[in-house]
Amino acid sequence: MSSDRVPTGIQELDLILEGGYPKGQGILVSGSPGTGKTILSIYYLHRSCLDGKKCMLILTNTNVESFLEQAESIGIDFKPFTDDGRLLIIKSFEIRTSKISNASRMGSGIGFVEKDSVETVQDINNDVEIVVIDNLDMLALYHDTEEFADKFFAINDILSNKKCTSLFLMGQEEAGIKNNIAEHIAFGTIMLYINRDKKNGKGVRQLYIPKMRCTNLTLEPMSFKITPQGIIIEKIFQREERIREALGNIVK
Repeated sequence: MSSDRVPTGIQELDLILEGGYPKGQGILVSGSPGTGKTILSIYYLHRSCLDGKKCMLILTNTNVESFLEQAESIGIDFKPFTDDGRLLIIKSFEIRTSKISNASRMGSGIGFVEKDSVETVQDINNDVEIVVIDNLDMLALYHDTEEFADKFFAINDILSNKKCTSLFLMGQEEAGIKNNIAEHIAFGTIMLYINRDKKNGKGVRQLYIPKMRCTNLTLEPMSFKITPQGIIIEKIFQREERIREALGNIVK
């Protein structure tokens, strides 16, 4: 229903989303630790950098080295893009850690050390097209429900006005009701979770898209794997293909 899309970096997800994320909108990616939120954002940033877009990554809950190591583990090297300025990284985590250390020495509380997240996105240059915030958990931690709603609404609105296509990563269990608020405000929501296969007892990663405005959705969960070749999603239409194949064999 919407022709303006930004590729996700995952071919099968692009097919599901009719070409990619809706351009200029904010998408919430939620899930507990280990479900693949950061991996999803890595592929998005990598594809956007390859396409020549100016990208920004705001890290609030991990350091830069850990993020880059995770990218390298799946065969993605961001160094050429950080060197030529296509990828800018705001070291919010390191800044916050340093401030907490100083506050502790002075005997002060640590709540005040979080740099205002609204100010951070206001300072983003107008030539930035792609933004990833990894993640919103710190914003949820330092603010009550009303404050979180106000700040996230402002962040989403500022980035939308800047025409940025943004991913907001957030833990479901950690944020609770605040995650529900973020789902309501965001233009779209991708939920990641891990289920256990009843047959073999192994964990199965699954992806569910309950909301993506201007997009036709099936509202069916999809299993996916993280492999050295990338994220592989079990296509939602595979079942229909199997049915057609089976019917064809019966006819023969």
